[in-house]
Amino acid sequence: MAEGLRDMDLNRWRAKDQMIDVPYHIEGFKLWGSMQYWYTKLTYGTSTSNVSDPSRSLYLRPYEKTGKELVYNGYRWAMAHYWNPIAIQHFLITSENNDLATSPIYQNPGWSLVANSGAIGY
Repeated sequence: MAEGLRDMDLNRWRAKDQMIDVPYHIEGFKLWGSMQYWYTKLTYGTSTSNVSDPSRSLYLRPYEKTGKELVYNGYRWAMAHYWNPIAIQHFLITSENNDLATSPIYQNPGWSLVANSGAIGY
């Protein structure tokens, strides 16, 4: 428990492609429910919210408070994420006259040869 190897296990089992169609939401403890009157000073549904909206889930969603978070609609997955992209610097070092097409190495599937870009089709 809590050894920090869960991500490696999910990669090894190829279990992350379940998030291609259904996003994953990180949830904490059950915040909303029969005893929610304990939390009368919590704000939600505004740009300064300190907890997630109860209409999204009865459980606290720490990354879904204000709507401005990158993963507000959950974590998504692309098949390219099973591999890491090879840095553009490696292509430049091995190419002739900085022409990436002349490099003897190739980019991992699903990643482009454009620096600082995400996975293709993600």
